[in-house]
Amino acid sequence: MDLSRQGQPAADATLPAWTKLDYHQCPNCPLKPAQSPRCPAAADLAPAIDAFAKIVSYERAVVTVTADERTYSKECQVQQALSSLVALFMATSGCPILGRMRGLARTHLPFATMDETLFRAVSAYLVQQLLVYKKGGAPDWNLDGLKAHYEDLDALNRAFKTRITEAAVKDSTLNAIATLGMLSMGVTMLIEDRLDDLGKFAVSLDRK
Repeated sequence: MDLSRQGQPAADATLPAWTKLDYHQCPNCPLKPAQSPRCPAAADLAPAIDAFAKIVSYERAVVTVTADERTYSKECQVQQALSSLVALFMATSGCPILGRMRGLARTHLPFATMDETLFRAVSAYLVQQLLVYKKGGAPDWNLDGLKAHYEDLDALNRAFKTRITEAAVKDSTLNAIATLGMLSMGVTMLIEDRLDDLGKFAVSLDRK
């Protein structure tokens, strides 16, 4: 699949009807059809959904992801690989909700586990709060903003799954979106419960 058009959706005339903003629009979407006739995430994702529409989620494949810095490879179910691809497309779209943590897309980790996702999200958010603190602002050390963001993501993923039901001939894309929904919900629930566990990934500079 050619990903060179990532972030550059096709012309409106060639996009399917399910990409229209008001087609099962996310309940927390701040956009209006007059300013954005198409859902930015749906418009960017449409080519990928079309390419995978006839593939069944539980089919296995050897997936190779080649980046400038390194290459990742894994044998897995199609839905796991597609979930990682869908996450990247959506995070780099023009969606104002998904774009809040666009920086994570720069260090995208294919096939990430829940622990890896949680650690990356918390770490990136705390870096932002440190910068806020250094500029004299009031940092959110309790991660309240991060929790609220993932609650927004959960609502978005639920609505987006309904949106693409019409487009997915087989279940691979639907299951990929469902996986993202479970992931966002899981991060919200685990931020408090698993913070202590994340200490195993932390760097300890204690010289005592």
